[in-house]
Amino acid sequence: MDAEEEKQVGPDEEEEVTEATEPEPQSDNDFMAGAMLANGIVFVWMQALSVFRQFFSQLPPRFLVDVSYILYLLAGYLASRQVIRRAKRDYLKAGLKTAGYSTIMGLLILSSMNSDQTLALAITLGVCYFAGGILGSYIETKDRLKRRGVEASS
Repeated sequence: MDAEEEKQVGPDEEEEVTEATEPEPQSDNDFMAGAMLANGIVFVWMQALSVFRQFFSQLPPRFLVDVSYILYLLAGYLASRQVIRRAKRDYLKAGLKTAGYSTIMGLLILSSMNSDQTLALAITLGVCYFAGGILGSYIETKDRLKRRGVEASS
């Protein structure tokens, strides 16, 4: 019976509950993870284009180009949103930094490919990543302001 009494904690012996502290500032690991996410989406799409070549050859080339641009932009957006969610402030800076890391990683990956269109694709990816980073920071800022407005009015 003594062992059970020792396990029970009385009200005056409760452990202190500390409030949640602010998250640590973003590190280069966060931005690299975002870059890997963005480039992963892009290069899965590129692999799908080559694996399902027969199916995609039946579609108009202009349609595939448009879908590719949208996917590149979406990849930059999703990567920046994931990184920005950890940020307390400076959302645009975090989005642009994620886009920069994504562009650099994309250039490194593209440099290992044997393709004639490497420079054009690198420029396209860079522009889409930066547009996605800006879009992600804008949407996150808008969402947080909306949540603050709801909380303030409650």
